[in-house]
Amino acid sequence: MNRLVLFLVLVLSTMVYGQRQAIPPQQMREADVAVTKRTWRVIDLNERQNQVAKWPKNPLSRILYQAALNGQLIPYVDDSLTRIYDLETFTNLGSNTFLVKKLTNPNGTEDEGYTVDTVADLFNPTTKVSRLMIMEEWYFDTRQGQMRAQIIAIAPLYQRTIAGIDAGYMPLCWFKYHDRFNKETDCRDVLVNQLMYNSGNPYQKFSYDDWFEQRNFSSFIIKESNMYDTFLMDDPEVRKDGLEALIKAALLKYQHAQEENDAFEH
Repeated sequence: MNRLVLFLVLVLSTMVYGQRQAIPPQQMREADVAVTKRTWRVIDLNERQNQVAKWPKNPLSRILYQAALNGQLIPYVDDSLTRIYDLETFTNLGSNTFLVKKLTNPNGTEDEGYTVDTVADLFNPTTKVSRLMIMEEWYFDTRQGQMRAQIIAIAPLYQRTIAGIDAGYMPLCWFKYHDRFNKETDCRDVLVNQLMYNSGNPYQKFSYDDWFEQRNFSSFIIKESNMYDTFLMDDPEVRKDGLEALIKAALLKYQHAQEENDAFEH
């Protein structure tokens, strides 16, 4: 009897959880905002603290990708969040290409007996996406006397390969994390009802929305807003050196800072 009651409680709690709505952020008066800046940071899903987002039963990358395929989320071309991908174009994004050599004439020479075809593999978010990039707004609340952050958009990053050559990390697309005008379904609307593994207490429900809002992830900043007001992928330095170089440089700086903190604590 006790087991039956416990089972019913779990079923009912799951049903209620599946109907949750994201709690909107605290409204701010423009007069209370003293300083604002925009930052871009990278979440490495292979880091120990972030590995919970790769939970095999419900990985974050698959949730975002499927939400776009189902029409729940709108995939944007870049972090300006103005241009969008249509569904056909989106399904072809992230497909790596490689060369396949086929034997056509066994009696021909090495040059004549073979043809080389370019083949594209299907995109698998759970294996291809190992990092996320988030764009967020930081502002100083004069009324509360503290800095606050609001995530604006999320981009899954994948390692692009062209003809077997590593082309570095690229944003697959951008998703609105929070639509302050409430005109479209955003990531929070989707993630608030998506459970993730709660390493602290496996019996307590914990959503991906909780994970982001409580900032339980580990990340490092790769760019801050600048005087030219250019977007990340339009920045001439990024175009010159590539996103991969920018990420590596920021990661190295982050690791050095962590080592200094560890040395200071000990």
